[in-house]
Amino acid sequence: MSATATMTEVAVHDAALKVSGGNIDLNSIGEVEARKIMSLEHKALGYRPPPGSLASEAQAAAAKHPQGGPSPPPPDLLKKAALSDAARIESERGHPIPKSTVVDGIDLQTISEADARKLMSEEHKALGYRPPPGSLAAEAQAAAAKHPQTTTDKTVESSVLQQAAVKDAARISAERRSRSNSPPQVDPSKVNEDEAKKLQSLETKLLDSTAGTVSAEAQSKLDKGETTA
Repeated sequence: MSATATMTEVAVHDAALKVSGGNIDLNSIGEVEARKIMSLEHKALGYRPPPGSLASEAQAAAAKHPQGGPSPPPPDLLKKAALSDAARIESERGHPIPKSTVVDGIDLQTISEADARKLMSEEHKALGYRPPPGSLAAEAQAAAAKHPQTTTDKTVESSVLQQAAVKDAARISAERRSRSNSPPQVDPSKVNEDEAKKLQSLETKLLDSTAGTVSAEAQSKLDKGETTA
């Protein structure tokens, strides 16, 4: 394993196993989390979430374990899951929720051409090839071209651009892997120090914690001298 694109795909696949598309483990949900999901999804839909919705299922699950599990999902994941499910419900009803112009802290209505170029560079670096049409970088460049007068006083922080680029690269890589039905493979015992650091950096951007991830296992083996890289 050496290409940045491959490491990105490994990190994406590993993150997906931990947090799959905003999904949450209902066994870890307590009454507090269930109420939060219900509130978020109700607000997004404009009506009470119906039977079969994530909010409804979360409340049923929480009734079995009111205190929840030892590691309840963080608020940002609850919100992501609730909004994703609300979008699914509205789409099935024939009322798709309009796509937000704010993606991971980047407002496409105000992004400057300079920031769009930086975003393209970061996503290109993460993927290992030029971001395709439909990518965040491509959409940002198209949006910036519509308002080139945007000044640099609206500059987006480099860390925000980088994180958004990696997340979108993750989405693209995951979708490509999903279509080919061939998840990326990596042997933690064959990861060298530089690759372990790169994986950890990528997984840190995708997850709140790298505990139990491929990068953590690889680093552990490096520390114990159990690698063959």
